[in-house]
Amino acid sequence: MSLCKVGLPVALDNNDFGRLLPFFVAVCIHTIVSSITSASLWVKGLSKILPLICLCVFILNHGKDFISQRRRVQRLLLALLFSAAGDVLLLMNNTKIFIVGAAMFALAHCFYTWAFGFKPLNMKAGGVIGVAVMLGLTFLSTCSTIYQVLLLCCYCSLIGLMSWRANAPVLFCSHRPPPRVTGAMGAWLFMVSDFVLATNLLCFTVPFQNLIVMGTYYMAQLFITLGIVKENEKVD
Repeated sequence: MSLCKVGLPVALDNNDFGRLLPFFVAVCIHTIVSSITSASLWVKGLSKILPLICLCVFILNHGKDFISQRRRVQRLLLALLFSAAGDVLLLMNNTKIFIVGAAMFALAHCFYTWAFGFKPLNMKAGGVIGVAVMLGLTFLSTCSTIYQVLLLCCYCSLIGLMSWRANAPVLFCSHRPPPRVTGAMGAWLFMVSDFVLATNLLCFTVPFQNLIVMGTYYMAQLFITLGIVKENEKVD
């Protein structure tokens, strides 16, 4: 069965759908918990990282041999774990802890970049991503302090690099492998999620920001995971 009908080019079999069902259930649980203002911090934190835990389980269900023989999948797992750590830390109402949480996501993007690989180089794709990142950074800098701009430059460089490596096999290419297209879509969704989050924090209140940020974020993690896993399933 293929997910082309719902906008995902990579094909999934029945086993994949069964393994991914907990992820979608976890996303629904987080959506409900996040709307309950009286929920404790640990409950919110657990519900927030539960979808990522489900994605890790989805990968682990492919078996020990699959993971041990594919270093890109190992890097993906590390990226998901760093993302989960960042998710928890971003919940804390403390500026220093928030910065540490952002650093966890920066490390996650390093591992995502490593997992996507550095071939082909595709400087045209890098240019497109670079322009998108610069436009977003220019907008955010208008409502940020110098210190915040410096942090944004560091983070945007890393997420831009990740998105470039995800899109390098897709943009301006005649042959676009479905798993690579899926991963590229995930990278764009990740940038959208972070841009909306930063806009809400630094500039102005974005309507339905939590729904937009978390919706695009979880879909980004799903698409990136599927892209890397399905591509590596074809590796002997």
